[in-house]
Amino acid sequence: MKKKIYIFLVLVLVSTTFFTYKIVSGNYDKQNLFIIKFKDIIPTELKNIFRGTVYNLRESINKNKNDKIQQAKLKQGLNGNLIKSKIIKSEIDSKEFIVREFFLPFKRLDLNYGWRAIKNSKRAHYLEIVDNKTLVVSGEGEFIYFDIKNFNSNKLNQKIIDSNIDELVLSKNLELIGIRDLLFDDNNIYISVILKDLKENYTISILSSKFDTNKLNFEFFFDTKLNLKKFSITTGGRIVKFKDNQLLFSIGYYGALGKVQNLNHLAGKIISINKLNKSYQILSLGHRNPQGLFYYQDKQGNQFVLNSEHGPKGGDEINVNYLENKKLYNFGWPISSYGINYDGSNPFKSSHKDYGFDEPLKYFTPSIGISEISVINNNKDFNTIFASSLRAHSIYLLKTNKKFTKVFNTDRLGLDYRIRDLKYVESLDGHIMIFENTPSIGFIKIKN
Repeated sequence: MKKKIYIFLVLVLVSTTFFTYKIVSGNYDKQNLFIIKFKDIIPTELKNIFRGTVYNLRESINKNKNDKIQQAKLKQGLNGNLIKSKIIKSEIDSKEFIVREFFLPFKRLDLNYGWRAIKNSKRAHYLEIVDNKTLVVSGEGEFIYFDIKNFNSNKLNQKIIDSNIDELVLSKNLELIGIRDLLFDDNNIYISVILKDLKENYTISILSSKFDTNKLNFEFFFDTKLNLKKFSITTGGRIVKFKDNQLLFSIGYYGALGKVQNLNHLAGKIISINKLNKSYQILSLGHRNPQGLFYYQDKQGNQFVLNSEHGPKGGDEINVNYLENKKLYNFGWPISSYGINYDGSNPFKSSHKDYGFDEPLKYFTPSIGISEISVINNNKDFNTIFASSLRAHSIYLLKTNKKFTKVFNTDRLGLDYRIRDLKYVESLDGHIMIFENTPSIGFIKIKN
């Protein structure tokens, strides 16, 4: 009997040690329900005490691996060398995907500062397709480009493009806090930027420049005039080409709870902007942190604006504006949410519809840290939404009906990285995306 108890205790000790190591090292599935439940039972005060210690231990455990990757990145310069190529399978349907990962010459995300840190705001990088080229901007405003076809080789051969971002921002007595998206439209480049003025007011604006590989000369295109005193990571900031010579722009709520349902303030809104006269119209409100934005028109002429946004703790959403309805959509924040506050309190109404708001097409609890989305229409019976994620280190594939009113199936493709941005490239028949840990840029397609 004593021998059995001894063996049991040893097994418990080994399992606990292994389990603790996985959490501390960060090398675990962030969507593992057992680990999530385990973390939930730890008091918030205790979490706050140990958070710094855990981050320091994690950095120490992963230091050699991280140092080697960063040294290799620095050594290869602008080559954009292939880091690895592999085949992975999706969790549910076991679809095989080819994944190729290449270096980017930008600074890596450092979660030792905390994921809410202003410093990490400049570690979010974005990409865009410009004819036969891929354009990438770092969170600090550095631009590189390379030929799209190079994703099929072992190096990208990146080239730098100069810009006047630093000079422009300084000339207005502003400080660049970070960049939140990149768009190419009608030979113009648009970037959304988070700015701080001398009075420490924060806002988000759009800059524009004619596309030129020699130099990008930006000027101010649109200012939201948020002028909020407190920095928040709930920025939104996606820019998308829209109909009738307009752009779509998503704006987060920036912690300004009292402004989200106010139509006279742009916090928590998705708007359309006329490119000629800069006038705007609110398409929807009640948004928390819209990290993804996609405009889609089907063959019948039906038009949809899809957006993805972070909930609080839980309740990440994919929402749809059905433009044929010609209504002002309201997605409920900060009244309705399927999430809760990080301190465990829950002031929210789960139902959206019961309180006069629009329900999401899909919500995720626990949160996946949803980011950019893309829609693929290559089947006569359904559409596929590709949704990238930061927390879950994955791409989620949602099979929907053609009207985006029902989700048939949700599959998951684990990629081991925080995914910040993604775009479908028709010539490659696949998606390119930003992995922000290293950082690196990836290419993924279904294996034939």
